[in-house]
Amino acid sequence: MKAALVEMLTVYTLLLFLFQPVLHDIYSTRANAVEMVLDSAIQRAANANNGRFTPEIVQEMKDTLAHTFLIDPADISFEGTTALTPRGEYIEGKLTVKSTPRWFFRNMFGSVDQDPGVIVRYAKQMSEMPVR
Repeated sequence: MKAALVEMLTVYTLLLFLFQPVLHDIYSTRANAVEMVLDSAIQRAANANNGRFTPEIVQEMKDTLAHTFLIDPADISFEGTTALTPRGEYIEGKLTVKSTPRWFFRNMFGSVDQDPGVIVRYAKQMSEMPVR
């Protein structure tokens, strides 16, 4: 009985030490990717040629996340300023991506629904679109 308990705890600890860091790295990489893609897109959206999030910019964000970071396109959603915004006003964008699991043994310690199911990043930048 004692040997079985020791083996169970050893397996649990071994699995935790082997896989938990990988889960955190995957989550962190995905969160950083979402932030970098949104920051790059809002800079293009705010420049003098665009003044908003064009459909091409939104599609490029989704394509980058899907092809470079292997995120399912169905798990990506975007909300933002799509109306032409003159200089001095703000362009905003919110990019939401489905989150990966962060804990290997999620229910073990009673933390069933504490992890958010999505990664959300928000950006706001002043438009440079001249008024004509």
